[in-house]
Amino acid sequence: MPVIPTDEWLDQTFDDPVGLLERTKRGEGEAAAFYAYLRKQGMYRPSRQMEERFNELKSDDLWKRLSVFEKRYKRKWKGPDVPIYLFPLEPKRGLFREPAKKSGVCFFDEMFLFLQKLEDHKEYEALFVHEYHHCTRMKKLAGKEEEYTLLDSVIFEGLAENAVREYCGVDYAAPWTRKYTEEELSGWFKEWIEPHADLTRNSPLHDELLYGKRHYPELLGYAIGYRLVRSFAKKNGMNSVMMLGIPSETFLE
Repeated sequence: MPVIPTDEWLDQTFDDPVGLLERTKRGEGEAAAFYAYLRKQGMYRPSRQMEERFNELKSDDLWKRLSVFEKRYKRKWKGPDVPIYLFPLEPKRGLFREPAKKSGVCFFDEMFLFLQKLEDHKEYEALFVHEYHHCTRMKKLAGKEEEYTLLDSVIFEGLAENAVREYCGVDYAAPWTRKYTEEELSGWFKEWIEPHADLTRNSPLHDELLYGKRHYPELLGYAIGYRLVRSFAKKNGMNSVMMLGIPSETFLE
């Protein structure tokens, strides 16, 4: 399925994002609740500023660029045919964190990207690679999303960002890939991740450890996932394609 022409949707009904989401699989029948969830991921709220941001995305021909990426990585990875939705990004400014420049969320059968105009166009590809990698691995594993464990989640993130490093270059890998030392990550894995590796997404502790909420280091699970994947890849001489369908537990060997 090609990239969905949400530029045309937005041209017609920019001020009704809930109505737009009714046209998606997850928004059908529960668009308001889904919109509330996507707002936390960066989806826009109608305003003059967001309308200007939308026009900037059109001037950068983002929908066409994403279609090129979709064809490229579907071929490279034998990836799934999923609808891909692009909307303007409204970044959330945290107390200590810089607002995001790009964001995305992926399900096994849909992908949502939230963007603003970026000077370095390679950043667009980096976001696409990360999110579409999730979709492709979900297809390979063929499990239910609600059954994924904390270990599954950290490996998902590590593999996706390793793919960004491999296909876009190390400079485009997220800052959390180099935020902590090997010693820190090794200790935190043994203390926090390994004992809770079987936690499912239903447990609040799953997200606390994955994202580094409360007193845990920022993006703890992401950083540990990347370390596990990089270590496994180096030891076994494997690239992103070769690791796509490997069970999460294997990365601990």
